[in-house]
Amino acid sequence: MPEKILGLDISSDSIAAVQVSGGLRGYHITGCGHVMIEDAGGLVQALKAVAEQVGSDSNICISSIPVEYVSFRNLRMPFRDRKKIRQTLVFELETRVPFPVEDLVVDLTMVDLSDRSEILAASVKRAYISEYLAQLHTHGFDPEVLDIKGVPTVSRLLRQAGSPDDGLLLEIGLDKNTMILYLKRRIVLIRSFSFNGSSIVRTVIDGMGSDHAHTEMAGEIEPQKRASESENDKLSYSRRFPAACCGEIQSCLEAFCTEVRNTLHAFGCQSTRTIRPQRVFVTGRGALYPDTESLLSRFLDLPIDLIDLTKDSRVYMEEDVDRVWNPALMDGAFALAVREARQGLGFNFRRDEFEVKKHYFVHKKEILRASVVLIVVLCLLALDLGVDYYSQKKHYRKLNEEITQVFRQTFPDTKRIVDPVHQMEVKIDEIKKSALLLPEVGSNRKVLDLLKDISQRVPESGGVHISRIVVDPDSVQIKGETDTFNTVDAIKKGLEPSTCFSAVTISSANLDRSGNRVRFEMKLQRAR
Repeated sequence: MPEKILGLDISSDSIAAVQVSGGLRGYHITGCGHVMIEDAGGLVQALKAVAEQVGSDSNICISSIPVEYVSFRNLRMPFRDRKKIRQTLVFELETRVPFPVEDLVVDLTMVDLSDRSEILAASVKRAYISEYLAQLHTHGFDPEVLDIKGVPTVSRLLRQAGSPDDGLLLEIGLDKNTMILYLKRRIVLIRSFSFNGSSIVRTVIDGMGSDHAHTEMAGEIEPQKRASESENDKLSYSRRFPAACCGEIQSCLEAFCTEVRNTLHAFGCQSTRTIRPQRVFVTGRGALYPDTESLLSRFLDLPIDLIDLTKDSRVYMEEDVDRVWNPALMDGAFALAVREARQGLGFNFRRDEFEVKKHYFVHKKEILRASVVLIVVLCLLALDLGVDYYSQKKHYRKLNEEITQVFRQTFPDTKRIVDPVHQMEVKIDEIKKSALLLPEVGSNRKVLDLLKDISQRVPESGGVHISRIVVDPDSVQIKGETDTFNTVDAIKKGLEPSTCFSAVTISSANLDRSGNRVRFEMKLQRAR
């Protein structure tokens, strides 16, 4: 069964949670929840409410820190190696932050890798992380990753087809807005802005009716109805809003866009480059107002997209989740749940004393599955070894039979064969000993040397056949037959130059009974 991952997106005013199970086909959203912190009576009560909505059966939890608690610095470091940059980053920040660096947890993301690498450094107070994790642990949440709110959303956007290389994410909340700028598919700037978003909420409630508006803000309108809203529907919503309310929303969004433009301009001047995002992506509670898209497009003079990260063929939802899903409220938590574990665009403040301790023997089902797989692998390995052993044994048996057959052919007089290899070695040693120097002979030539010399000097023509050779300490006697008497003389003349013999004498040479062959005997006196 695929493990379940919980994305816990906590902002200053609300908590969103999405539970996802991953598989080969993609991501399956099995649960979600959204709670307003103020309505719940505080962060602790809101965490308890979220835990009740999504359950506690998640294997992994990934959470985020609100941007307003993070300090950012754009730096250039004289290294290409990420490890060296991380080792020296604390010293570089020492004079750039208004806090002792010992009280901070620092992480970074690479912007440009070169001889003077550009990085975006982020730091958070250790005391805040300690308190934050303690509140999460109270309700059974132990996040393996602590990212920055909005960053996983950008990472997920960049994985979708058609995403531009340069873009801007705006997350509009009740009292805080977040801006994340990425260039060449790398996050280069993160900023938080104060915002009076309560006017938008109040206007939506007044214009749509309190029950309907509260349902929309909580994400409980069916997606089919929400998707069926046409531009005329949105205009009808606008007509229901009093002019004064619309003017207040317009004023808030215009002030926010002015801050965004000023920030982008200042960053462009500082980094000596022109900042012009190809597209602006909008999410958060402020995206629920029907005219947000058109107002932002007018104030920023840029294309605007209201994002929905679940518009993906590899993302599936349970029916009960589909009924209450609201992308503006849930996309941040969903992006956390599907966040890749490896270091990329994101951050992780579970470092130093906050690093996640590896818990062993916690998930019994996973251990059982792993044990079954291990047993199967061991059985297959044992089977393979057994088959290999049988094959080798069969091969060795065949070789032993062939050795025994060769031994019988070579030594037919041996009747009892126990160890043919050893017995053959003994026979070979006996043959070698028989080829040593003969006794009482003052020569260093072996019998084999004499036979080799005779064989080389007897002419190949004439059909010479040696029938008997007798070797003694003084002489060698040869008996054989050939075709003519001339061949006998040729044999004698061939042997006379040999250094092995001092004299060569033909003892006899006669025709055989058929008259076609000559029988001869020779005596070769051995040289001393």
